[in-house]
Amino acid sequence: MKTILSIRIRHFVYSSLAMLGCISCNPESLTEMNRDVNRIDEVIPEFMFTGALLDLPQDSYTVLAQGMQYFSTYKEVAGVGDKYYSFNGTEAPFFFYTGTTVDNIWIGKLNRLYQIRGELERQAESGVDNTNKLALIRILRVYFYHQLTDVAGDIPYFEAQLGETGTLSPKYDTQREIYEDLLNELDEAASALNEASPSFGSADLFYNGDVLRWKKFAYTLMLRLGMRLTRADESLARTWVQRAIAGGVMSAESDMAYITYASTPGSLNYKINGYINGNYNTPGGDNVEGGKYAATFINHLKNTNDPRLPVLSVVWVRNTDGSYRADNSVAAQRGMVNGSLNTYPSDFDSYSEPSRLYLNNTSPIIILGPAEAQLLLAEAAIRGWYNGTSAEAAYNQGVTFAMKQWALWPDVAPHSGRISDQQISNYLQSNPFLSAGSFEAQFAQINTQKWVSLFGDDYEVFANWRRTNYPQLMPVNYPGNVTGGQMFRRFSIPLNENLTNKANYLEALQRQGFSEFTGDNLTTRVWWDKNEQ
Repeated sequence: MKTILSIRIRHFVYSSLAMLGCISCNPESLTEMNRDVNRIDEVIPEFMFTGALLDLPQDSYTVLAQGMQYFSTYKEVAGVGDKYYSFNGTEAPFFFYTGTTVDNIWIGKLNRLYQIRGELERQAESGVDNTNKLALIRILRVYFYHQLTDVAGDIPYFEAQLGETGTLSPKYDTQREIYEDLLNELDEAASALNEASPSFGSADLFYNGDVLRWKKFAYTLMLRLGMRLTRADESLARTWVQRAIAGGVMSAESDMAYITYASTPGSLNYKINGYINGNYNTPGGDNVEGGKYAATFINHLKNTNDPRLPVLSVVWVRNTDGSYRADNSVAAQRGMVNGSLNTYPSDFDSYSEPSRLYLNNTSPIIILGPAEAQLLLAEAAIRGWYNGTSAEAAYNQGVTFAMKQWALWPDVAPHSGRISDQQISNYLQSNPFLSAGSFEAQFAQINTQKWVSLFGDDYEVFANWRRTNYPQLMPVNYPGNVTGGQMFRRFSIPLNENLTNKANYLEALQRQGFSEFTGDNLTTRVWWDKNEQ
């Protein structure tokens, strides 16, 4: 018995040694031994497409909310804030290209799209029909690039994101060249979308693979970009606006592209979570950065009897026992004047803050919606570029969509986002479209309405204000500000470009008429941001 057992042990040892010998001479086996079984090391387009959609709103500049006079603060904060006090917080997001960590999340928006596209193209070479999937990647790429060039102007574009065939020092392309290509990309991608071909299905957080609604997304984005060019090249703007309208833009609530969140770690609305952790940790009193609504915003809502005011705003009233209660009555709302204070005011509690409904970690983020589409149609109509409906009808439809969208937000007492049809009708009767007014009066009304309807979309509000000069913002000339009392009009290119891509970086600065080192870049305009004629 002992002899048989000994033989079996020796056989096991020899077999094990033989296996180890095979492994030792096989590098691939060693690679397998070091593989992390909890990570995926291959590109799965569906998973990564979901991640790309989640990337869309990932970076949002809170400094813009103050600059656009939605918010104010009594503090002399370290960033630009509502006093344009320093350059902090105004660096263009070049991490769109390759990635960086923000709140422990790795962000590489364009790099992710590059990886997805590469895998889809490899599959297509084997006969897989990825027509729709590749078109959607092109559309998302346009969305990311238009945000980046809108805040930075000339950026690396044609030589960027080329992988092994590219260069580590890409040239900076002019914004005009970039915009022309972005519009062509949208045109080709929208035309390529085909109901008969497969799409991303359930990985598509917006439309569950419905390519017809993606067409509307693409043409609505084209309408936005085309209208951006009205002062830079009116003829080009008209061409693309009309092409977008002919393609078909968003016209129903179901066309809206938005992301929903949940009250579980990793699924929170990242922007709102940042607001809560940085400024509004507990209701009433605990407002560490002094963030209140600006008088510009609150006064506009009050003066127009806007039913969105009690949805979005609250005043925290201190009880005798030191606790706070929420008051969202219209009469109680009060905005702080931007740049007016630099110490804690004795009446601090009397100023309005974002409502409990807005400061909800489960609230959605709207990426692109029919409210904007219809307001852009109204502008196209007053320009004589569109006669499919009246400017008034498009305007009223845009206002209706903008008010109805707040029903997406979960109710949090005392606030409800459900604005009734009667409330909307009353608002439009009290604030009718200026059908008999001048072009400028109608233009101002449409774009001021856009400012209200896009609340929370800092990138687009900043861009549309620069294009239109609406809303009319209160000048802030706080002592020691870095803009000469002007609202900033662009963001700076990261200084590390001076180390990694110096020649192209300096050439781009000179071409655009500003220098990082003289501190005047914040007030220099991008190509489409022309002075009013």
